[in-house]
Amino acid sequence: MYTFYSEGFFGYGEKGDFTYFSLWHFLPIVLLAAAILLVYRYREQLRTWKWEGRARFLYAFVMLLAEMSYFWRLVYVGDETGAYNMLGKLPLQVCQWGLICSVFALMSKNDLLFNINFYISISFATLALITPAVIVRAGPTYFRYYQFWMEHEMPILAAFYMMFVHQKKLRYRYLWVTWGLLFLMGLLCAYVNNHIPGAEYMYLVSDPEERIGTSIADLMPRTQSVRFVVFGVVAAALFHLEYFIWKKAHREE
Repeated sequence: MYTFYSEGFFGYGEKGDFTYFSLWHFLPIVLLAAAILLVYRYREQLRTWKWEGRARFLYAFVMLLAEMSYFWRLVYVGDETGAYNMLGKLPLQVCQWGLICSVFALMSKNDLLFNINFYISISFATLALITPAVIVRAGPTYFRYYQFWMEHEMPILAAFYMMFVHQKKLRYRYLWVTWGLLFLMGLLCAYVNNHIPGAEYMYLVSDPEERIGTSIADLMPRTQSVRFVVFGVVAAALFHLEYFIWKKAHREE
């Protein structure tokens, strides 16, 4: 029987409904870049705006709703494969942790949470935008399309907002705190991946038969232990790249 939530707007289309490097791929990225530029352009006005605090809390609330709607939808529709395995969809992905830290960073203006979100979102959420494999069956006529872009782009914009408007700084020691937390999270995810059928947290497992779309993660070795090491090296390299770009930019101001 047709239902609006399972076969309509909240459902899925056919594989290829969303295609890489199309208008609907570039448009959200362009809008994100424009939003970052606007925040930078009007940073002084935003800093002194009397409603800034309420707007920041509202933004955090919308971001949290975007994340929670992913799980609410799974209850009714299932995942991209049609499965209802909620144990395989726990919030243990890197981008989800970046979003959670972003929500609390916006509300508390905490330096550690800001750094964790910045290092994670500017690296891994950005990589997800390049190859958004999880929405190849959900183009712009589906809710999942908009939820994906909100979930990944809002933390990125929040990171730049806190940097430009509230003048937050990247700290080198927090780079290693973030990396250490990801290392511990990776150990947990490796354990869960080995004990829950279908789980592939932090993309530490690779099953070509179950793959929904091509991802940058496909470039890593298929063995989970080797992927774990490679993931750690890539994370450290990306975090250092972000830090040194930020350092150089501030040295030239």
